[in-house]
Amino acid sequence: MIEINVTLLIQMANFLIFLVLMNFVLYRPIRRIVAERQKLMAEKQEGVDRLENDALSALKQYEQKIQDSRRSGIQKIQEIKASAYDEEKDLLRKISEEAAGQLQKMRSQIHKDIGVARDELLEQVKLFSVQLAQKILGRSI
Repeated sequence: MIEINVTLLIQMANFLIFLVLMNFVLYRPIRRIVAERQKLMAEKQEGVDRLENDALSALKQYEQKIQDSRRSGIQKIQEIKASAYDEEKDLLRKISEEAAGQLQKMRSQIHKDIGVARDELLEQVKLFSVQLAQKILGRSI
């Protein structure tokens, strides 16, 4: 059985001294290291969170810039199409005017040529008619 005597008190004193020494030597440094580690991990997590937020905001800005660039590109394309359409209309108008002018020149040239050909044919017809009449009549006119 357990006897209560001086050795029990010595063992209790030993245990308390050992507990105090272990607290100073082992438990406090471990708790300090654990607390530092938790502090470091909290700082690192805070840094990671800040970097994630920065990355997300940078990504949002990038996407916004892409959308703005697309809008401006579409607008520029529409402006270029509109100016090209205007230039096309101007070119077609100029070409139509030139074609009309050339057509008018050709018509006037054709009318002149027809007039010249008609005059030549009239002279030839007169000559042929005189020759025909001479052959029919058998004498010169």
